[in-house]
Amino acid sequence: MLTGAELPADDTALAGLLDHDGVVVARVAPEDKLRIARALQSRGHVVAMTGDGVNDGPALRAADIGVAMGASGTDVAREAADLVLLDDHFATIVTAVRLGRATFANIRRFLTYHLTDNVAELVPFALWALSGGQIPLAITVLKVLVLGIGTDLLPAMTLGAEPANPCTMRGAARRGSLLDGAVLRRAFGLLGPVEAITAMGAFLLVLCSGGWSFGAEADSTLLVTASGTAFTAIVLGQLGNAFACRSATHRQGWRGNPVLLAAVAVEVAVLGIFLFVPPLPELLRGTAPTPLGWALAAAAIPVVLLADLAAKRHRAARVPDPAHRSMEATG
Repeated sequence: MLTGAELPADDTALAGLLDHDGVVVARVAPEDKLRIARALQSRGHVVAMTGDGVNDGPALRAADIGVAMGASGTDVAREAADLVLLDDHFATIVTAVRLGRATFANIRRFLTYHLTDNVAELVPFALWALSGGQIPLAITVLKVLVLGIGTDLLPAMTLGAEPANPCTMRGAARRGSLLDGAVLRRAFGLLGPVEAITAMGAFLLVLCSGGWSFGAEADSTLLVTASGTAFTAIVLGQLGNAFACRSATHRQGWRGNPVLLAAVAVEVAVLGIFLFVPPLPELLRGTAPTPLGWALAAAAIPVVLLADLAAKRHRAARVPDPAHRSMEATG
């Protein structure tokens, strides 16, 4: 516990004195606040500084985040600050930080969800092209548009409304890009390939069960049934993916985000419309799956969730530090 009169005149000594947890400095002059901000920044800290008076302007401007009092603060302080507390309540700063961290994590969830879907939509075209057409095209371009607009939109939006994780305020804040290596590896290296393999496996098994062999031309009726199976598997795989994306480090379960549950229910209803309500099946060139197709498509949900759970447990075993895991949970 220090007062402004006890602060050392040397800036290096001041930085060394303040660079510890639990240090409280009281009764400081505005110029001391500026020195404190610069001293902490020289040690690599991100500094938030509060103030309300005209003389607090330099410290508010020098800090990484200047926070001015909105009710009692001067116009100069409000103009110099990055944030303004409308209620002059310091607890509001904590609420704002929690909301900022939660928003950062939700954007990463949104990106992971959509990138995963892109992998599942691209693989059928890649296999068709690389095989020279000997593997039939599992989904059409129109189905890709339907997946992006008709079935993926609501779950993706509700992931943006995911409540703050209990671990959100533990550990240091995440830094760097929203779209980093962790997001790309999870989407393109795990969830996307698992979903694509499940959908293509269901497609090919339905074809083979109907008598198709590699390189042969598939019967048109069999092909639209298999295509409908692949389409259903991708939609249901994305349903499981939505719950997997709720956390990057641990299993969240089915509760905690009722809006997501409603979105998933709508997604299932929309899937039924596309499969059973004429003329949509004919337009999309994909009819309802056979009983075998339904079983294979439904397997996409547990396959995606189990693969994600296994990856999370492996990651937890590699990162035993609870504080580090709680920091990663925000992403």
